[in-house]
Amino acid sequence: MIKVFKTGRHSHRTPLSYPALWPLFEGKIELVDRPSLADIYVFAHVLDIQDAPFEVIEDWRARKRPVVLLSEEPFWDTIWGGRPLDPVIYVETDWGPLPVHQINHCTSDIYKFQHIPYYLLTNHRFANAYRHRFARNAARTVQDWQEDFARRPVDVAFMFERRAERHHWVEWPQADLTGLCSWRTDLAEACTTGVVERLGQSWQGGQSRFELTTDWHMDKLTRLDGRTRLMGALENTHHPDYISEKFFDALACRAVPIYWASPGHRIHELGLPERSWVNLWGMTPEEGAARIADVLRSSETAVTMPSAMATLKQLFTPAEAWQSSRDHVGTGVMHALQHVCDFPLLTL
Repeated sequence: MIKVFKTGRHSHRTPLSYPALWPLFEGKIELVDRPSLADIYVFAHVLDIQDAPFEVIEDWRARKRPVVLLSEEPFWDTIWGGRPLDPVIYVETDWGPLPVHQINHCTSDIYKFQHIPYYLLTNHRFANAYRHRFARNAARTVQDWQEDFARRPVDVAFMFERRAERHHWVEWPQADLTGLCSWRTDLAEACTTGVVERLGQSWQGGQSRFELTTDWHMDKLTRLDGRTRLMGALENTHHPDYISEKFFDALACRAVPIYWASPGHRIHELGLPERSWVNLWGMTPEEGAARIADVLRSSETAVTMPSAMATLKQLFTPAEAWQSSRDHVGTGVMHALQHVCDFPLLTL
């Protein structure tokens, strides 16, 4: 049994924080409400360590228990952490520096998924939505897709935060790790062929959709289902093992995903037909916009959609695929945390 004190503004975003994953840790991890009771202190974001409460620092100075950054988000590790490849980092706090064990996509096996990518395992709503929608989509014929695409009111839709700042373009080639926020923003602005929608608070103003609904995912699927031919599914960060809901949402909404995946990215392991998605890896935003315009002028994507949907139906339907993928996450987390507990004492 590992006793964990979990704290910070982002503490709801770790593998230990989701009801869908917690059964993996019952009887193995105990969450405690005071640092003095913990074997390790767990944070989700480096900013939370920088703002760590004094009682954590005080207890660390007295007992030297390991401080852990258990991060599920490469965006945070690259833009704020700045050292995503290092298993140990030193973080300045208001009360002095802390040595920190960094567990993320680059330093652990937690996110090297078996069947279902990690983020989709964190909430049962993904399984429910995808099973229904991919079964529905797989029943459509090539003619259905051709006629449907011809009726779409929108040619290309983008739904992500507008982040044009140049500091978002960061690279660690040795880990195939790249920040994409500014690149995908430039792409969305460069796309001018056909009817293009750029959706969200950072583009249109108003309230965030996360504030307007209790289920942002279903809201997205409902709003975009059957609306657009192509949909931006670009991640905020490129890493071979990092696949969020974006790619699958596009296909669930009967759209062709626009993605950015190197040859080593695991999206290729899905085995989807080449023309069922648009890969802009290695292109400038302007080259990507030209590629999207070429796809819009082609009718070949409709031919590939029945096969793509049948593959996704087969992936997401079996309950065993979801459970074995969660078991893999549980094993990875326990191995990583036990390694930290057994690691020689870190000092300043």
